[in-house]
Amino acid sequence: MTLIDQQHRQYFTTCPTLADVQNRTSASTINNTFSLLNWNIYKQQNQQWSKKLNEWATQADLITLQEAKYDQDLVRFSQQQNLYYFQNIAFNYQKENYGVNTFSRTQATQACGTRYSEPWTMVPKTGIATTYAFKDSAQLLLLVNLHGVNFTFTAEPLKEQVTPYLQLIKQHRGPVVISGDFNTWSEARTEEIIGTLVKAGFNQAQFYKDQRLTAFGLPLDHIFFRGLELVNAKSIATIASDHTPQLVTFSLLTDN
Repeated sequence: MTLIDQQHRQYFTTCPTLADVQNRTSASTINNTFSLLNWNIYKQQNQQWSKKLNEWATQADLITLQEAKYDQDLVRFSQQQNLYYFQNIAFNYQKENYGVNTFSRTQATQACGTRYSEPWTMVPKTGIATTYAFKDSAQLLLLVNLHGVNFTFTAEPLKEQVTPYLQLIKQHRGPVVISGDFNTWSEARTEEIIGTLVKAGFNQAQFYKDQRLTAFGLPLDHIFFRGLELVNAKSIATIASDHTPQLVTFSLLTDN
């Protein structure tokens, strides 16, 4: 597991243990109402990815990408949008690094990651957990960005992959958002993820016009939340990736 931030500092802390972010700006906080963009970016293979990502990024405080190629174009995007980030590298192919990336307008306070190999293909999938301080609250937001293992006969590997994050969530006292491409293409995988998180007190963002990518009639990408009010949720059609993004807005519950 190689977790890298925008200063090219490396972190080797595996979830559920969080590491403090180095050289953090103490004044960096997130507003009580914030927006999140979630998108499997398909390794930046489609030509419109940069144009669309820059367009949607102007509406988001947090961005969770899966299948992100960690190259100069992605770094340039973060610089143009003035974003902090963490990239967790899953694998290297033809001298390019791929994995998940979490961008934020607010510097994270803590971070950790996981790397989990699919049982049959042995292609790893990664995840990142980050925390952020609120502007007007003593609580921290916990954000999990996960790319679920694929090509498994049962839901057990997906359950094992999610377990460290469930342990982290159990010890976290503030609001939580879990977003990503969970590869929930079967009823068993869908029930494992949704059932487990519902039992843990999570709600799932629902979309009036749902344009998420599906497999066998089941959506693959999800955003779950707890301790927050869902203000708005939008599923966006695009040809810039094989997956379509979701843009959601949350507000911190006043009674938290």
